[in-house]
Formats: sequence, structure tokens, C-alpha cells
Amino acid sequence: MDRLTSIEIFVRAVELGSFAAVAEERGISAQMVGKHVRGLESAIGAKLLTKSTRFQSLTAAGEQYYQRCLIVLAELKAAQEDIYRNMSEPTGSLKIAAGVNFGIKALAPILAQFQQQYPKLEIDLTLENSPPDMKKEGYDVIFREQLEGYDYLVATKLCSYPIIACASPAYLQQYGTPQHPDELDRHQCLQSNLSQDPLKWRFFDGQKISAPKVTSRITMNSGQARLAAALEGAGITLQPIFQVSDALAEGSILPILQDYSLPAIDLYMLYQPSLRNTARLTALQAFVCQALAPHTDD
Repeated sequence: MDRLTSIEIFVRAVELGSFAAVAEERGISAQMVGKHVRGLESAIGAKLLTKSTRFQSLTAAGEQYYQRCLIVLAELKAAQEDIYRNMSEPTGSLKIAAGVNFGIKALAPILAQFQQQYPKLEIDLTLENSPPDMKKEGYDVIFREQLEGYDYLVATKLCSYPIIACASPAYLQQYGTPQHPDELDRHQCLQSNLSQDPLKWRFFDGQKISAPKVTSRITMNSGQARLAAALEGAGITLQPIFQVSDALAEGSILPILQDYSLPAIDLYMLYQPSLRNTARLTALQAFVCQALAPHTDD
């Protein structure tokens, strides 16, 4: 039985928490997963996993072996990437996760262009608003606006993108255009129902910050949904500039309170340490940064 394959299966069994999950991921039986793990245990002469009816856990020897296996797999991947780099064209695959709004409007088109430039690369993109589980889902790279909970990853700040307040011409014609942030308490301000939404109704005029108490009869967990509602005249919305660039150009949405700035949003690329300095990651980072440059404050 191939030792490297057994090591890869053992590592995923630890990360996913069950033989059945690894079996489904790799398209083999749970019995075969167990056979790989038992083969490793026999080879090293120690028990790696303890199992109960509900869960499995690492033994002391298993924890030590698991950490060593991570290093071995990372070194093998780095060795492959060194060869790829010498071949001057990135190859392999990248499994990526990002938020829905940023993913649809900005990242998906960028990745499509990126893959065309590097046709030997395979891209797997998942969009979700909940924080992705890097270990369980096996992502290589995630794009996030917050770093909390990912201290085991390498984080690189890509850019900061500006936020604007805006509304449809129909809404502003009916309810008036606010000239000061304090006037927003008399308007419908479309808000997020997420507990950690990065968009803040805080306006800075160069000297002081105004934080009006805004209200809305509509809350949504999607920036795109709030933009769609604003386009229908439902109220004022805060939007990243990349999200509304087309609507601004068409005149279907108008910026307001332009004498004030809103807190920009930092965008980070987080990735597994094993990918550091690899050809595919280096190429991806450079490509995304260049593509986002027209829409950022950096």
C-alpha cells in the first residue's frame, strides 16, 4: 500500500473527523480508509486514532505523527511548486472560497481571466457568506474582510476598497437628498442583518465622525440584495465601489453625502502555509491585486 497515499488519507481523516467523510471525498470505501490508517499504525508500531461510536480522536503518538505528516506533505508540495516555477507556468489546482457579493461581482470574473492566462491551472470557487472551514473543506485560499479565527493561516492584505452611500434617483426625488449624515434618521437606510457586517454608517468630514442612528423596515444579509432593493427605490444603501460601478455609470444609482468618507474595507487573501511562495499562489495574488487596483484606495 502506497505510504504517501496512506499519509494523505490519515491527515484528511483527522481534519474531517471521520472515515466516512474521507471515503466520500476520495471515492473509496470507509473500510479502505481504515485499512490505510491501520497500515500506518502497523508500520510505526503505535496507535494513531481512538474511535468511539460518535467521534474519533488522536492519541498522543497520533498527534505527533499528524504534525510531522503536515510538514512532509507541505515539503512535497513545495518541491513540486519549485519544479513548476522553473517551468515558468503555474500548474495544479486552487480551491478558493469567498463571500457571495465580492465573489460574484469581482472575484469570479477575475478568476475566469486568470485561468485563461494560465490554462494549466484548475480553479474551484465556492461562494458563501459564513466563515469557511479551511481544514474541513480543504480550501487552499480564502478571501475575507476579517481575520478573526484564521490565525493558523498566512494573511496578505490585498487592498482597501472604498464604500459609498447611494440611492436611486426615484427615491431621492420622492424623499429628498440628505446633505448631512444626521438627516439619515429621516430616511430608509437599508441595513444588513448579519451580526458582523463590515459596513458601518460612520461618516468622516475630515475633522469629526458622524454616526447617525439609521433605521430600516428592510434588512438583508446580502449586499447585492440591498443594492437591488435600492434600485427599486426602497432606500439608501452602503455599497463597495466595485459593486455599484456599473449602476453609477448608467445613472440608475446616485452617490450621496460625497463630502464625507466612509470606512474603507480591507480585503485579505488567506492561504495555507504550504502554499507560501508557490508559483500558482504568487501568480494569483499578483493577478487579483492588479485587477482590483482601479476600484481601491491603495
